[in-house]
Order: sequence, then C-alpha cells, then structure tokens
Amino acid sequence: KNKICPRDGKPGVSLVDWVDKEWRGKTTHFLSWTWGYKVSLVRDALEHWADSQGHKKEEVFLFMCFFVNNQYRILVNPENIDLVDLEKIFTANLKRIGQVVALLDTWDSPTYLTRIWTIFEQFMSIQLKVPVTMVLPRQAASDLMDEFNKGKEGIMRVKNSLTQVDSESAKAFSPNDERVVKELIAKGGGFKAVDDSIFRFMTKWVALEMETHIRNLVVDKPEVGHVRTGTSSIVLP
Repeated sequence: KNKICPRDGKPGVSLVDWVDKEWRGKTTHFLSWTWGYKVSLVRDALEHWADSQGHKKEEVFLFMCFFVNNQYRILVNPENIDLVDLEKIFTANLKRIGQVVALLDTWDSPTYLTRIWTIFEQFMSIQLKVPVTMVLPRQAASDLMDEFNKGKEGIMRVKNSLTQVDSESAKAFSPNDERVVKELIAKGGGFKAVDDSIFRFMTKWVALEMETHIRNLVVDKPEVGHVRTGTSSIVLP
C-alpha cells in the first residue's frame, strides 16, 4: 500500500504493479470469472484450457480484474465509478485484448450465470464480436461428457441448465458494482436483450460441445491443440 502508483502518483498499487516484471507481459486474454471461485478451481480450469489448446503457459498473460485493477481506488472510493468511463474503459480493453476466456465452475447451474459482472462481460464480448473460449475445470468437463452420453435427456438437461440467465436478478460482490452495471444494461438494450443474447450464445456453445464430443469419440485420440470438450472457442455472427 506504500508503493506509488505509476498511473496516478498516489500510494497504493494494483497487484500487477507490485509483482516482479518477469511475471508481467502484454495481455493475451481477458479472463471472465467470479471472485467466489476457489483458487484451486481457477488454476485447474486454466491449466485444462492451456493444455487442451496447446498454449505455452509462459506466453499467456491474463487480464484478471483482481490483479490488474487498483483495489485501493475501487474499495476506498467506490462511489467515484462513472458509468460512461466504465463502459469506455471496459470496451477498449476487450477490443485491445481481442480474446476472452470465460471460466465456469460447472455446467450444472453455474455461478457464472448468476453474477452481474460475468453476464455483462459475456454480453459485451458478444456485442463486440470478440471470440470467447468457454472453460471448465477438468472434472466438470468430464461430468459434462457423461451427461451428453445419456442421450437426449442428458443433452436437454445441459442445455436448460446453461441457458438460465436472469440479468435483472443477478448479483455482485459489491452492491455499488451491481447498481452501476445494471444501470449500464438498463440504459443500453435492457435486461431482456442481454438475456436473449446470452441464451443464443450458450445454446451455440452446448451444440459445439456436443459436436466436439462426438468427433472425439470417432477420432479417439485428439491431437494436442485441437479443440477439446470443455474448452470451446466461439463467436456469434
């Protein structure tokens, strides 16, 4: 907290400004996640994603709000968050980075779809046509395949679970964050537009996961770097 921020010259810096330079680099992916996840879940899901996609971990640098945002400014003066500035900065970051990794904790009623920030991030990615890679922890991805193997009943259960979105009822860790993001949604297309957009996106992802699962059953041993279940990348037209 005594280190001087290189951006505003005041005491207190973000974690990314505090860590050694060797652990920092130009952002390659924007991570969409929730603060309620356990560290072990986040680590497992990201390792699953990196291994499945053939990424070299030392070349991946994530924009992760917990580390990048200056929490001293956000927690001390939350009322200073400006709607216009927030939308401009967030939009600029998504466009600049150009890739989103959306981390779900599970396919069965995921926390991700109940949090206003992740819903908003998903919606903005769709609007800006930024490719989104959906990621699950290894066990959750395996459970998803088990559900697919049950046939139509399992497939519909997955679809119904992953398309339940109610942005107007979604919550945030900070009540002020919840208010600000919901005001952004309300002044934009509205809650129904957000819910409908994410419904279409998630439906497409379920279909892609099912297609990938069938292809993997036929191929038997997908090569590293090929799209695998639980790590599909999509962008809506």
